[in-house]
Amino acid sequence: MQLIRQINYLWRLLATGLCFTVFGLGGVIVPPIATPVLYLTSRSAPTRQRQARKLVHWLFKGFMHMMRALGIMTWRTEGLQKLNREGLLLLANHPTLIDVVCLVMFVPNADCIVKSRLLNNPAMRGFISLAGYITNDRGDILVKAAKQSLSQGSVLVIFPEGTRTRQGEPFKFQRGAANIAVRCQVDVTPVRIDCSPPTLDKERKWYHIPERPFVMSFVVGDDIAIKPFLHCPASLGSRRLTRKLESYFLEECPAHGH
Repeated sequence: MQLIRQINYLWRLLATGLCFTVFGLGGVIVPPIATPVLYLTSRSAPTRQRQARKLVHWLFKGFMHMMRALGIMTWRTEGLQKLNREGLLLLANHPTLIDVVCLVMFVPNADCIVKSRLLNNPAMRGFISLAGYITNDRGDILVKAAKQSLSQGSVLVIFPEGTRTRQGEPFKFQRGAANIAVRCQVDVTPVRIDCSPPTLDKERKWYHIPERPFVMSFVVGDDIAIKPFLHCPASLGSRRLTRKLESYFLEECPAHGH
């Protein structure tokens, strides 16, 4: 029995390494090939961007299904039909390294606000440029870029924490996500993410794999109305909404371990 567990562990360790190698190679190889093809097949910039995001959606979906087929992990969802709308502001907690890959797998026309330092990551730089994701170093034009994205029907994905969640620590959201919601006057669609057993978080490297395949859970909640936060200056409304979001995720994510 012990030997079987050791063989299973070794297999999943090797399979995890294979998956991340494939992802990295895809990020380096696919964008330079896809970019000229997209320019040849569409002269309209909005159409080209939508096609690029759909391509990234299918690539990420293929990656996640490969991980599941190899026995590394699986997932379950609830309320996913709520994402079948345009112009959504999707805010999620961030327990693992692959959260954005999972969410893009569920949303064909996803836009994301990502860390600017990911442009230094060879595996992600190509996908970010290809899909036209918004980097968080755009400062004063960040809200404008977010508003334009939402007006074009994109589902804008933001992780309000700005980095992966630390187990056992209270949620601490940055105000940027709430600021976008208030200034763009768009309701928030919350997504609660859980990973059991914990893996790919702040404390664990990719090779620190759990003893069994991990399960990721995605629960799409009901929209949080923005209207109550508009009857005051935008800066104050953003602070109040940030506190509301922290309370919401604290109450709805009991597995966070506070």
